[in-house]
Amino acid sequence: MSRSPRPLPQQQDEPRRRATTRRSVRGDVTRERILEAAARAFDRRGYLGVNLNDVVQQLGLTKGALYHFFPNKERLAAEIVRRHFAGWERLASRVLGEHDNLVDALIDMSYRVGRTYQTDSFTRAAVRLQNERNLIRTELPEPFVGWIERVTQLLETAKARGQVRTSVDSAAAAHLMVSFFYGAQAVSEH
Repeated sequence: MSRSPRPLPQQQDEPRRRATTRRSVRGDVTRERILEAAARAFDRRGYLGVNLNDVVQQLGLTKGALYHFFPNKERLAAEIVRRHFAGWERLASRVLGEHDNLVDALIDMSYRVGRTYQTDSFTRAAVRLQNERNLIRTELPEPFVGWIERVTQLLETAKARGQVRTSVDSAAAAHLMVSFFYGAQAVSEH
């Protein structure tokens, strides 16, 4: 009596792995939808003005679905801010790859960041949440610190390349540049 060969262990696990992957993708999509809807709400109404029930109803989800990803409003707000800062690092890397001259890259980066503030509700929500950080009972990333460090590094590299005078105090110049930029952004909102 001939028996068909037993499936290999990885063949037996394949349907389970596909189902897990589909659930994972669906979960990622749901998480992103929650973040986007919450960001729009935080942008419009601020931290205190947002009720998670509104986010759930807007998306047609259950509270359980939202709480599966974010146990409370504080964690949701913190993730929006964290994601915002991670996006700036990706933008900086992309812009730096497009320019040989680092001063040109800094100017281009400033333009793109300013444009993003005007057009992207996720960015505006993150900035608003940072400004309302005293209302949020969780730790948020420190504003501006990463940008100041990044610009300081860029100025040091630009000095080494002869693109900026060596007498420039990179840390002070970076602090001033970031302060000017964020100040201009804050003033432009009013």
